[in-house]
Amino acid sequence: MTLRVPGVPSNTREQILELLQRSGSGLTADALAHKLGISAVAVRKHLAALERDNCVMTELERRPMGRPTMLYRLTAAAQELFPNDYANLATAVLEVIRRLDGEQKVDALFQHRAEALASELATRVQGATLQERLRQVAQVLEEQGYMPEVVKLQEERERYLLTEHHCPIFQVAKAFQQACTCELDVLLKLLQAKVERCDHRVMGHPHCSYLIS
Repeated sequence: MTLRVPGVPSNTREQILELLQRSGSGLTADALAHKLGISAVAVRKHLAALERDNCVMTELERRPMGRPTMLYRLTAAAQELFPNDYANLATAVLEVIRRLDGEQKVDALFQHRAEALASELATRVQGATLQERLRQVAQVLEEQGYMPEVVKLQEERERYLLTEHHCPIFQVAKAFQQACTCELDVLLKLLQAKVERCDHRVMGHPHCSYLIS
């Protein structure tokens, strides 16, 4: 198993996370040291780093006899480091809907998602100018994993190029173009401006980009 652990020079922290995941109820530093065959001091250094990265949390466990024991458990954020199959699940569910109810039902689902998402984000994306709204949209996209970049074009009128260097829903978008239509619709609603797609990953481009004016 390959985990996406930040700042890891070796696989020791990956092994710690996997052991904690398998334990279910948490492990002490001494127990981890025994399983890994390294010192408890070394394990605590790795645990401290993982705790700073919000991958591990501690819990004091009181026992009937003896001193309380510090247990280490995974945080909810750490679960995202493990392999998942969200994209295939979403694609499979949408495929079943298309097979049972037709393409129009899939269209309606994505249209509903666009409206709900735009409504949810409307309070976060406000401003008198296009630049203000675009800056806030870029922040939302960053949080969602799109790795956005905004460049102001050197022209007299207000025009920007929004580039998304990553697409977290790419596997779904390859099978259902409605996902891309949904994204464009949300941008239009939030930016209240003209939005034209220039590059499209689904069409073989290295990223998606939009000309906004």
